[in-house]
Amino acid sequence: MTAPFLFGFEGKRVSRATARLLRDTEAAGVLLLNRNIDTPAQTRSLVHALEDAVGRRLIVAIDHEGGWVMRFTTGVTFLPGNAALGRAGDPALAERAGGIAARELSALGINFNLAPVLDVLGAGYNPGIGIRSFGRDPYLVGKLGAAFICGQEGHGVAACVKHFPGKGAAMVDAHVDLPVVKISGSELRNVHLAPFKAAIKNGVAAVMTSHVLMPALDSKNPATFSRKVAHGLLRKQLGFKGLIVSDDLCMGAITKRLPVGKAAAAALAAGHDLLIVAHGESLMREAAEAAGLTLEGRPERAAIAARLAAFARRWTGRKTGPSPTPDDALARQIARAAVEHLRVGGATLPLRWPAWERPRILAVLPDLTEVQDRFAFEDGPQGPAKRLSAALKRWPAKVSFTKAGVLSETVPVGLKAAAKRADLVLFFCFEARRFPGQRAALETLRAAARTKLVAVLLRSPADLDLLGSEDTALTAHGYRHSQLDALLGALR
Repeated sequence: MTAPFLFGFEGKRVSRATARLLRDTEAAGVLLLNRNIDTPAQTRSLVHALEDAVGRRLIVAIDHEGGWVMRFTTGVTFLPGNAALGRAGDPALAERAGGIAARELSALGINFNLAPVLDVLGAGYNPGIGIRSFGRDPYLVGKLGAAFICGQEGHGVAACVKHFPGKGAAMVDAHVDLPVVKISGSELRNVHLAPFKAAIKNGVAAVMTSHVLMPALDSKNPATFSRKVAHGLLRKQLGFKGLIVSDDLCMGAITKRLPVGKAAAAALAAGHDLLIVAHGESLMREAAEAAGLTLEGRPERAAIAARLAAFARRWTGRKTGPSPTPDDALARQIARAAVEHLRVGGATLPLRWPAWERPRILAVLPDLTEVQDRFAFEDGPQGPAKRLSAALKRWPAKVSFTKAGVLSETVPVGLKAAAKRADLVLFFCFEARRFPGQRAALETLRAAARTKLVAVLLRSPADLDLLGSEDTALTAHGYRHSQLDALLGALR
């Protein structure tokens, strides 16, 4: 049988080391990350080269959620993401989003999209999910998720819903450490499991479990290692017959507790069919060896092999072709519907002033070069700032610009004085709850601008909690170009 793994790898071409790893381990497939992708044409060539190197079809997976989580920087439809779709509330838009995503991915040979996210947001701040979620209403999350899956799988790309049994109430990012979600059994059943039940009822191809400890289900083991969760709840109680996939075993929630070999063995014993190891060839080989030893002579081996084979027959082996034209009109439609006026303070929207006036406006933009290794931006890390500044320069006003750090806590020299001089301050905020540079800039601007601050929340509406009643705030639930344009339209 093929080994139950999706492996990450380095580079935008197939190295000898990558080819050797895939052949030696017989991994079922690969996971494409930012480091592997340049353009759609390059990605198509990469997929062909991978399959040529191993002499067989591969499961080729990617996280192409839209919004915050995308790997491409050009050549595809930059969908605004789940939170924007949730704000729009239209299943038809979600189905169209899933459809265009699938058409674009399948043209490149990508047959497995690790989306959509079905986590239902809880009341607190969730740094790992946020705008990746459709929202707080389990019925809406389930309805939009089912529509996205229908669009995606109807156009030939397998969907993987995540993160079972739900981590919308997590207060810790699993990339960093293990979230412990203390919710009641009633909340679990009625809120967090509901969207997954809807997806399973609609025949979704795969479900990804979460690195989350949920005492209501298992007081000792995170879902990744819990047979009660993967086998007992998902496979037996909910009757799921597709692939059960782990999240990346290289995340901090796992690596701080177990070496990857033991983690792989525990995840397989819990009932998983496919494990993700995204980083480090030595870790991948360690995991593959542990998996072989774990499954040797056990009845689960045949069951896993059968499910992987069935998945491969249905979803792999499709021909690539020319990429469809990006559906920018769909992205704009979703973005316009996603705009939300969160708070009206001293500044009233849309902004108006007499034709003879030229107000002094200070626009503070995030320096996204500081996080270019973490996120993929349209037209690169400078893309959002260029688009915003080009539009603002056309306003009938005296607009000046400065950039505020994201990771760097150093406030730009003269920011406070410039804010005091301005008639209006526009702060395009890239999640001040998470990034210290943005928080430092926001605190400085709030102290200086007082009633003339307009906070444009690009990444997290949760930043509203850091604002006062005198501050005006709006969001489009994301920062793709279509959302920036929609926000600019709402401002003026």
